[in-house]
Amino acid sequence: MFKVPNWNQSQNGEKMKKTSIITFAVMFLLILPTFTSAQLVKIGVGGGLTHVLAPDALTKEVSEGGAGYSTEWNTGVIGKVDLPLIPFTPRAFILYHSLSGSGTQTELFKTVQAEGDLEISQSILEIGAGVQYNFIPAPLGFDPYIALDLSFNSFGKSKVNDVEIDGSDVSRFGGGIGFGTEISIIPVVNLDLYLSYKMFNLTGKEDGEDTISAVTLDAFIIFNFL
Repeated sequence: MFKVPNWNQSQNGEKMKKTSIITFAVMFLLILPTFTSAQLVKIGVGGGLTHVLAPDALTKEVSEGGAGYSTEWNTGVIGKVDLPLIPFTPRAFILYHSLSGSGTQTELFKTVQAEGDLEISQSILEIGAGVQYNFIPAPLGFDPYIALDLSFNSFGKSKVNDVEIDGSDVSRFGGGIGFGTEISIIPVVNLDLYLSYKMFNLTGKEDGEDTISAVTLDAFIIFNFL
């Protein structure tokens, strides 16, 4: 049955809708400057140490059939965006890890080098993004945080005495968790110290492939941009 529209009710509804839109727009315009003015972009450069923890195939001495990887260096860049009123900070980074080991020839590498000492090397290019939780959001000269990251890791070819090993250049997805703190040096420059535990090949592994894990200790000089 056809029902005659209630034009008064319709007009009241339109007025309420317009009022709600205007109210939301005013509130948005009032809040937006707070977010944009307080938003802080941070770019940092630095590096540190990468200590391989596992698997045994990488950490054992060359004389014991391993690659002899231990503590080596890394370098890279990091970017962060501080958001007002929110203790979480989005972050992204690129790190280049250099790994190497050396020792006496073993059976494992006789197909590559007949005899003598071996020098083994490999690199990992880590491209990641994540989020950090700031424990003390108020400016106190330092800002401790805990961070959780996901990463895409590109393994360079392993080299034994500069001879490349075919099939060793692979890509994997990994992740990490760490604790750090930013220390204010001057108003536009901070020192970011970060200790993390990383797993470079959490997903995408082949059957029988062991997880590669490491601890990194890094320092970045952070420049602040509004």
